[in-house]
Amino acid sequence: MSSDSSRYKFKHHPETCDPEDYWGQVKRTVNGKPVSPEQIGLIVDSIRDGLQLGSDDVLLDLCCGNGALTSHLFDGCAGGLGVDYSEFLIEVANRRFSRNPSERYLLADALDYVLNGQNPGEFTKVLCYGAFPYFGPDAARSMLRGLNRRFGRVTHLYLGQLPDKSRIGRFFTDRDPAPGEADDPGSLLGLWRTPDELAALAEDAGWTARPIHQPDRFFASHYRFDAVLTRRRAG
Repeated sequence: MSSDSSRYKFKHHPETCDPEDYWGQVKRTVNGKPVSPEQIGLIVDSIRDGLQLGSDDVLLDLCCGNGALTSHLFDGCAGGLGVDYSEFLIEVANRRFSRNPSERYLLADALDYVLNGQNPGEFTKVLCYGAFPYFGPDAARSMLRGLNRRFGRVTHLYLGQLPDKSRIGRFFTDRDPAPGEADDPGSLLGLWRTPDELAALAEDAGWTARPIHQPDRFFASHYRFDAVLTRRRAG
């Protein structure tokens, strides 16, 4: 699967879902069924704890989808901005989940926003949940460097749902991955990295990465991990 064809497929998948199937639109599903409220609660709690999200924080959610997850996080902070490249999902976000002027959703490419977006100094925390594996090595490096360089008030960055290359056999139980599949950001789950590889990528961009492994009751705990990035201290 080429990166371009995968990008097209992911972008237009939400349009094939029921208009009220908010978790299905962003593929927060297990065997095609939306995950349970308990699972969403685990995700929200982990992000809040990892970001140390407080009432004064302003959140930037990159690749926010339809805002269904973002809205849970806006409840615990001063609001912020969700960015996504899908016209369909941003329309849903603004219609269904934008509740006041402090909760905004913008149609834009996430990497372009990081490199060129206006008012980067307003944000204190950043989230990219479920989308980072679909950025190739150069794009991922550019994103992390751009966040470090331009978003000077950001102290914490949360990367969620990263396929763990060291546990790839726990996902591919009925077949071996195709040659190059784990290194292809256009594949079904995107680019697989070990926690150490993610840490090296983060360090190169000026961050220190701490891996987070969800409890066993989380639906993807056996093959995914999250990571919290904080600014690397000089010296």
